[in-house]
Amino acid sequence: MDGSRPLPEDLLVEILLRLPVESLLRFKCVSKHWYALIKSPSFIEKHFHYKNNRARLLICNLTISNLSKSVAFCLLPGKIVPGVTPEQKTLYQFQRTDFMSITGPVDGLFLVQKPFYDDDVCLALWNPSTREFWPLPPVSFELQSEDYDEQFALGYDPSTRDYKVVCIRRFWDNFGQGAFTRVFVSVYSLRNNSWKNLRSEFPSCCHLNETIGATYLNGVYYWLSGGLDKICRIRSFDMASEQFGEMHALDIPKARWGALMLRGDSLALLVCDQPGKAMTSIYEVWVMKQEGSWTKVLTVQPLIDAHWPRGIWEDDKMIFKITETSQLVLYDPTTREVTELGFQLDRTWGQCWVFNYKESLVPITRGNDNLGQDNAVKKIDHFFNIDYEEDPGLLVVI
Repeated sequence: MDGSRPLPEDLLVEILLRLPVESLLRFKCVSKHWYALIKSPSFIEKHFHYKNNRARLLICNLTISNLSKSVAFCLLPGKIVPGVTPEQKTLYQFQRTDFMSITGPVDGLFLVQKPFYDDDVCLALWNPSTREFWPLPPVSFELQSEDYDEQFALGYDPSTRDYKVVCIRRFWDNFGQGAFTRVFVSVYSLRNNSWKNLRSEFPSCCHLNETIGATYLNGVYYWLSGGLDKICRIRSFDMASEQFGEMHALDIPKARWGALMLRGDSLALLVCDQPGKAMTSIYEVWVMKQEGSWTKVLTVQPLIDAHWPRGIWEDDKMIFKITETSQLVLYDPTTREVTELGFQLDRTWGQCWVFNYKESLVPITRGNDNLGQDNAVKKIDHFFNIDYEEDPGLLVVI
C-alpha cells in the first residue's frame, strides 16, 4: 500500500463539479464509487447549475442547395470579445441529411425532427454533451386528412423525474383559413418510452406562435397564441398534470409583433412595432415575475441594416440575422457594437436556430451507457438516413 488516503467526499464532489462533461465521462471509469457519484441525479443537477458550467451559444445552421440539405451544430466560447469574430467548435456536421428541425434545450437535451415517412420514426432526443441519442417511437393519431399542422414541446415532469414530449397536431378545415376540424394531443414519456393520447382541451381555433428557444419553465411549457377573436393569450401545458391552461398576455397597443422566450429564470416577451427595419426598429423585453405582472427590463434600437431577431444573449444583448448579407451578428445595446459571429446563413430555404446552451450529464438512454462515440455516430447516422459506411465523409463528429 502507498499510504494514500481517499479524498473527503465533499472535497471530491467540489473538484468533480468544476470539470466539463467530457472529463467526467472518462472519470466514471476510475472506480465504482466515482461511477455511481457522477451518475447520481443529485450530482447531475448540481453540475448543471454549477457556476463553472456557463451558458454558451449553440448555433444550428441548415443550408439547402441543389435539393440537398446540410446542417452544422457549432458551439461558441463562453466569452465573446466585442468586435472579434469568435472561434467556432463544430460538434456535428452532416453533409447530406434528412434533418428538419430542432427544439430545446431543456436541461441540455434537444428534440430533433426529420420528415415523416409512413410509420417511420421522425423524432429523437439528443444530448450533445454525452452524445447520447434516443429515437422516439412513432406518434399514433387517427388520420383525419393530409392537411395538418404539428408542433412539439420538450419539458420535464419534476413530480416523476421524467422528460416528456408534447405533440399537438391540428387538422385543417379550410387550408390557410385558420380553422381546424379537430386537435389531437399526445404526450411521450421517456421513462415509459411510449406515447399517450390525451383528451384534447385545446381550442381548435387557436394558433401557437413560434417561440425563441424552448419556453419551458418550472414544469410548465408556454406558447404565445392568438385566435379568431384577435386576443393575444399565453397557453401553457403542465408536464405533471398534463393539462392545458391559459392566461392573458401583456397588452401593448403599439406592438404588432411578439415572441415568447426565456430571460434567465423568467418568462419573457420580446415585442416590436415594426421588426426588421433598418436603424428604426425598437424592441422591448418584458419579463413576467408572477402571473399577470409584467415589467419592462430592456429597450433596444439596433443601429444596423434590415434584420430579423434570432435570440438574446447574457440577458441584454441581441442576436440578429442581417437580411441582405444573411450574416449572424451580436448587438450590444450599451456600447452599440456589432460583432459578427462568423456564420453565413442560407439566403433562400435554409434555417438557423440559436440556443443558449449549457453542458449536461442528463441521461436519455437505457442499459449499457459505455457504448462509446461510434455507437452514437451509428444511431444518428441511421436516424437521418445517411449511408455512413459508403461515404464516411458525410458525417463529422468532433
